[in-house]
Order: sequence, then structure tokens, then C-alpha cells
Amino acid sequence: MKMFTDKVVLVTGGTSGIGRTTALAFAREGASVVVAGRREAGGQETVARIEQAGGRALFVPADIAIEQEVDRLVARTLDVFGGLHFAFNNAGIFLPPAPVTETTAGDIDRILAVNVRGTALCMKYEIPAILQSGGGGVCLTGGKD
Repeated sequence: MKMFTDKVVLVTGGTSGIGRTTALAFAREGASVVVAGRREAGGQETVARIEQAGGRALFVPADIAIEQEVDRLVARTLDVFGGLHFAFNNAGIFLPPAPVTETTAGDIDRILAVNVRGTALCMKYEIPAILQSGGGGVCLTGGKD
């Protein structure tokens, strides 16, 4: 039996990089995977890779800096898969490639909105869903969506 058989995992920032690799790894271990992110094409590609390997997956477009989108993301996870057991909160953004002296307050505000506020909003909705599903876990990373 695979480690995550009959478990549901939500991966934010699952459209590329570490998030995509993690989503694929969870699927290989038997999890149904919800891939969340801002890039539709990347999210659909991750889902296609999981499904081609025989797994179950769903892409839900979401900007985790927007509370209503996080609420909708977790609700959609519960609607489609009937539970949530693990969350891999990987979505994150970085400063634009420029000298810090050229960084705007808007750049900083967006980074804080996604990397700090967004991650906290995810946990606000994920943790009750995980507890309702019988328990599980939450992982935070420094990924980039």
C-alpha cells in the first residue's frame, strides 16, 4: 500500500517547480491531489501529468492573497474529494530582479500579501478541514508560484 492512499493533499503553487514536483510525488504515493495556483496552463499540465500516471487530480485557480479565493479553494477540495488530509503551502513570490533601491512599496506589499498573509489564510481554512477529515498535517515552504 502506498503511503497516501485514500488521502487528499492540497498543494499551493503547484503549477511549476517545487510545487509541481511535490504534487507529482504525493500522487505517486496514492494521494488525490488538488493543485492550486495562478497559472491555468501550468496547473492543467500538473494535473495532466498526474492523471497520465493513473492518479487523481484537480486544478483550482487561486490567488492565496485573496481570502475569498482561499475559502473557495478549500471548499472545492471538500466538494470534489470529500475531505482534506494534508496541505503543502508552497505558493510564494520574490522581489523583481532589480536593485533593492528600486523596489517599490507596492512590490513589498504584494510579497507580504502572498508570502505571509496568504499562507496564514490558507491555514485558516485548511486546518479546520483537515481536522474535520480526521487529522493530517500542514507543511510550509519557501516556494515560488
